[in-house]
Amino acid sequence: MRIFNVLLSVFVLILFSCTSDREIKSNLIIVNPQAVLVHYFNFNNLASGNLDVVTSDFSETTTKASLTYEGTGLGYMDSFTPGYLLNTRNSDAEGLGLRARNPSDTKSLILFLPTVGFKKPIVQFATARSGSGATTQNYSYSIDGKNFITTNLKVLSFNPNQDPLNDIVSLDFSEIIETNNNPDFKIKITFSGDTAAGVTGNNRFDNITLEALPLTLNEPPVLLSYNSPNSFTVNSLITPLSPTVTGEVNTYSIAPDLPGGLILNASTGEISGTPNTLSTSTDYTITATNSFGSTTTVINIAVMAIPTAVLIHYWNFNTLPTGTLTSINANYSLINVNATNITYTGAGTGYMDQFTPSTDLNAQNGDAGGLGLRARNPSDTKNLNVKFPTTGFKNIVMKFATAKSGSGATVQNYSYSTDGINFTNTNLAVNTFNPNSDPAFDIVTLDFSSITGINNNPNFVVRINFGGITASGISGNNRFDNITVKGNQL
Repeated sequence: MRIFNVLLSVFVLILFSCTSDREIKSNLIIVNPQAVLVHYFNFNNLASGNLDVVTSDFSETTTKASLTYEGTGLGYMDSFTPGYLLNTRNSDAEGLGLRARNPSDTKSLILFLPTVGFKKPIVQFATARSGSGATTQNYSYSIDGKNFITTNLKVLSFNPNQDPLNDIVSLDFSEIIETNNNPDFKIKITFSGDTAAGVTGNNRFDNITLEALPLTLNEPPVLLSYNSPNSFTVNSLITPLSPTVTGEVNTYSIAPDLPGGLILNASTGEISGTPNTLSTSTDYTITATNSFGSTTTVINIAVMAIPTAVLIHYWNFNTLPTGTLTSINANYSLINVNATNITYTGAGTGYMDQFTPSTDLNAQNGDAGGLGLRARNPSDTKNLNVKFPTTGFKNIVMKFATAKSGSGATVQNYSYSTDGINFTNTNLAVNTFNPNSDPAFDIVTLDFSSITGINNNPNFVVRINFGGITASGISGNNRFDNITVKGNQL
């Protein structure tokens, strides 16, 4: 009987608030009884005079709701009295209300209403206008706090009665899932009609509420998604894939089984591991479940063979001129020979020149040993910088043959720069090497394939500096030949 009386009262309220001069009638709806009052403006404590920002009288979220009147022109916000009883909470008195004054056709009333922790929001307010106030209110909303849309919003405009007659407007966002748990949710009210541009008149608002359900309230999860499609390389550790989902999830499952080496964490939904078998592009259905139901999404995964690396840059040094060398471009480059160079920078009298005979270790295209490059002592105050762009390539691996003279530096230290200025050895597996004495050359491999900042980078530089007690000598040198840079095209 009590429910019938409530419904009857609502029906009577709607019936008697409908008048012939309005195109859209009051659209009061019955809010879910499990909904929580998240934000409430009763305006009863408004200051006098012009108002720039009005904060909510009550907010359940950490960030309070707020209201501004934005745009151009002389329109402004202030209070009016008496306010309205429609949509009051906590037995509040009618007290004060808020006026948006003309000219209002160049202004927008912006309501910032964060819904963090809540879903299915419904916004309601009491409204009217003065005799010369704008005759039409237009409604839109934003899910990013910047761009306003009307997608799936059932009530787009309203023609308010003239004060003291007032109505409740209900804006139902319960089926617009993007407004759930949203820290940037906003509503915009704009004004139109012949009187909106006037120098007098206003639209009036009171008792603005946002009610919503807690996210965890007895509902199955929704909006499950993963990044897709995904192409992984066999025997290479993947970057874990984590789901996005709205609502509580107790367990995740997948069908069919993932390729060997990949696992789905049943508690978090994360996919991780190192695939150890090849797999063609396959759709996998992932299900997220809680006590009240489930939701599914499809993710596409392929596991590909290790791609063949291509030679991007190559220094064989066989055409080096005699004498002191200041900058040496690559003998070959897929990108731009002139964008590559080797320099020997720092203090002291150390310099670069050629030496012979060199080595054919790491030589490409059947090249002979020919000439090689020397970095002469004193080298402890110098840096050998190898600059080369990786534009259009990934999985970068650099190799070179190296040795030292009898009194050359006994230690080579390796670092790299992604901006050409700052150097680090972070995540570089090999960052130091002790070269043998010429003619016993070795190949050093610097594998940058796991360092994503190096991929597609026009400013990449590898630095070699020198240590050991002989590095500061006035004779001796470190020797280099057949520097290669290989990678895969993006």
